[in-house]
Parts: sequence; structure tokens; C-alpha cells
Amino acid sequence: MKKYDAIIIGAGQSGMPLAKKISAKGLTVALVEKRVIGGTCINDGCSPTKTMVASARVAHLVGRAEDFGVNVKSYTIDQKAIKARKDHIVTTFRGGAEKSLTKAKNVDIILGKATLLSSNEVSIEREGAEVLEIKGDKIFLNSGAYPFIPKVDGLKETPYLTSTSIMELEETPKHLIILGAGYIGLEFGQMFKRLGSKVSIIDKAPKLVPKEDKDVCEEISKIFAEDEINTYLDTSVTKVNFENDQFKVYLEGKSGPKTIEGSHLLVATGRKPNSKGLGLEDIGVKLTKKGHIAVNETFKTSVPNIYALGDVAGSPPFTHMAYNDAHIAFRSIYEGDKEISSKDRLLPYCVFIDPQLARIGLNEQEAKEKGVSYKVGKFFMKHAGRALETDETNGFFKVIVDPESKQILGATILSLDGGEVMAVLQMAMVGKVTYDKIQNLPIAHPTLAESLNNLMMQIE
Repeated sequence: MKKYDAIIIGAGQSGMPLAKKISAKGLTVALVEKRVIGGTCINDGCSPTKTMVASARVAHLVGRAEDFGVNVKSYTIDQKAIKARKDHIVTTFRGGAEKSLTKAKNVDIILGKATLLSSNEVSIEREGAEVLEIKGDKIFLNSGAYPFIPKVDGLKETPYLTSTSIMELEETPKHLIILGAGYIGLEFGQMFKRLGSKVSIIDKAPKLVPKEDKDVCEEISKIFAEDEINTYLDTSVTKVNFENDQFKVYLEGKSGPKTIEGSHLLVATGRKPNSKGLGLEDIGVKLTKKGHIAVNETFKTSVPNIYALGDVAGSPPFTHMAYNDAHIAFRSIYEGDKEISSKDRLLPYCVFIDPQLARIGLNEQEAKEKGVSYKVGKFFMKHAGRALETDETNGFFKVIVDPESKQILGATILSLDGGEVMAVLQMAMVGKVTYDKIQNLPIAHPTLAESLNNLMMQIE
């Protein structure tokens, strides 16, 4: 039984960087992956979806080319070409990840399904080969998550799509029905609308993006209405049928029962942690009620020498947070950093609808719930020079600040390239730059970031 300093199960956005960091210290690592290198981000999430979002944005711009004085007689959507472009990006990114790992010294990549036998022993089922058993001083679990399929009468008997399978389509849906108005549902909904589909989105929540402030929800609802995307909110799905190549979805909402029909059905109702089948219960690794592996602020599980990171550990479900998990775990375990932890870390995220919805820190809703004293500033993109020049005037910048210290507590950026602007405020928060310093800071003109001057001047 070969022994390693560390065994990492899952080559996702925690597993890959952690393997390289540990091996760089001269320690031996076994990186076990049951599917493909790169995890959800490279293969099913960020990389492929944002590649397809880019195609949809081009279609959107071509469709309104006359607004810019450019006359385009006609255009068509080639879904096969869009898929091929997406596949090329995924293959390129995955190949880069594999090359980076194979270059790392002391890392053995093992393809197969892992099961924990004890706190330092792992069994690996390999296709076409004998079961392999290995030992490790420490075991790290980065097994990710998978699409959650709700219990709806008739759903399992239909050829529904998930966030993975929908990207394999070689035809553009005539009418795409989406169960779930979370970030995944919103991104795919707007994407396929711009590629020519009729789109209907159904969700139990009373409004879109319910965790955001009311004005953000209203603005996004307005944008989706302008895009002619149908939204059925405060609505449940009671039954699904599939006959004659058509889905029939039965709804129950405030106005009573309703039926809608469509050519394709996407189930985007969230994701579940990949914690089953690892043998965790047999060796005493505790799980949360939602099935995540229970960890502390440095990602230790209930069993000594076993750690969990990323989606399976209940971390915020974003690539950058999984990567940060690896950084925290490595610094804590291998460099003896007693101060570093996941507690109170800033959480940036960006939803790639158009305009982008980006968040960092608190919003008004959370500040009120926490009883935090704050002032708010808001600047509409319809008044921003760069937005007017590019004719991208939907949305606004919004910031929450501490009235005493003048520190930025959080920001919501709903605008063209909102994620890029949000990152500027994230660095200001980390660097303790007060909002009054940004008010008169000479920011290059004409840029979107320049509107941060105007935003900070709106604080009352």
C-alpha cells in the first residue's frame, strides 16, 4: 500500500491548487478524480457557461446594431458552432489544468472512484484495473456538488435538461421552460432568449434574486421584462408530462392553476453536495442537515487528519471561494498560520446576466437585519458617461458605508462589467479606503469606474 503525505479526493478548484501547493513543499500527493480534471468550474460551470453567454451577448448586439448606426440585413444562430466554441474553451482550459498538474513534482494523478476506509486509508475503483488502496497522513475532500432534481410528479420520466446537459444542445430550443430562478436559471434564461428561444422561468420565490435589496430585484425584473422573458413567481410546479416532443408543465400560483407547454425543460433548482458514496459515515465524518461535510473555520472535519473544502463543505458555491478554501487550509496546516480562517472573509460574487449583478459585503437588507448603522449612496447608469456612450444604461451602482468610520460596508453593482467595478470596491474595503477619499479621486475618463466618484457623492 503506497503512502503519501496527502491524499486529495477531487480535482476541482480546491483540489488542484492544494495539490500544487503541498507538492511544492517537497511532499507527496495523490490527487484522485473520478471524472475529469478541473471540477465543475472548467467542465460544467464558469468556463462553458460564460463562453456561451458571450455568444448570446454578440447576438444581442447584432440584433440592435441599428441603434449604433450599423445596418445588418440579417443574421442566424448556429447552435452547433456555439457548442463547438464552448467545447474548445473547455478542452483548452482542462488541458492547461492537466499540464500544470503533470508538471508539478511529487503529484500522482489517479483516475477512479475513491472510498475512505479509515482516517488515513483510501480505496480507489479504477476502470479496467484492480482496486487500488493507498495511505495518506492527511486526506482532503473536494468532491463538489451535483444538480438537485426536485420531486415533481412525472418529472423523472421526461427528458429534462440540467445545467450540464443543456450545454450539449445542438439546436436552439423553440420554447425553453426553466424550473428555478436562481443564478443558473437567470443566466441560461437570458442567454437562450438572446439566441432566439422563447423563455419561461418558474420559481416558488415571490421575486427574482430575493437575497438582494428590493430596488435590485425590481430593476432585474424590469430588465427581464424588457427582454420579453416570462416569469412565473410565487408559483409551484405540480406535474410534468412529455408527449409528442412537447413538455407540458402544470403550475399552481396565486391566480390558480395554469399549464404551459414548451420544447425543452431545464431543471435549475439548486445543487446538492457530493458527500454520499465516500464512506464518510462508516468512519465517523459528520455531515450537516443539508448533507455538507461539517467543517470548522480551517476546514477540519470531525475526524482527525481529514479535511473538506469547496462545495461539499458548504462553502459559498463559487470558484474563487473554493480556491480561497485551499489557500486557507494550506496556510493553516502546512505553514502554521494561527490567524488565518474562513471566518468573516469577504464574499464577492457576480451573476453573469446582462447587465452583470455583482455583490461584495453587506446590502441594505442585511444591514437592517444585523442592526448595523449605515448610509447609502446610489448612482444610476443612465447618468454615467461611459454607459451613455455604449448605450448600456440599465442598472445602477449602490454602496453601503459606515457613517462614523466612513468605511465601505458593501456594494451592489448592477451594470455593464459590474464584476470588474465591484472588484475595485472590494480592494478599497480590504485596504480600508474610506468613501470620502474616492469622491475626489481622479479616475480615468471615460470609464465605468469613474462613476465611483459620483456614487460616493450621493451618500447622504
